[in-house]
Amino acid sequence: MNFNASAAPIFEVESPDQLLLNTPVVVALGNAYKLFEKTGQDLNNFNVHIAERKKENGEDENGVNTIGIAFTAKLPPGQKGLGNASKLGRSITYIASKTTGEILREQGSR
Repeated sequence: MNFNASAAPIFEVESPDQLLLNTPVVVALGNAYKLFEKTGQDLNNFNVHIAERKKENGEDENGVNTIGIAFTAKLPPGQKGLGNASKLGRSITYIASKTTGEILREQGSR
């Protein structure tokens, strides 16, 4: 399934209370969530970040721009830390095709 959206923005802010996601981002988010769900971690302990990955910060094996969907563990109240210091879970990032939403690989801590 190719949505040919590589030149389109991955999202647009239509108003302060409305966000428009393009189709491949929605597909990628759904695919990433299904994989995250398999980890058995509680989604309530995570924030979800979606970012376009350009050539400077990441490409898939074919050189096509990608989308990063990161599930980042929240820190418990009063805890400070960097990276994956949270006791609430382990952060993970899924790298997806910007044109199809297919998950290409995952990156995370062990």
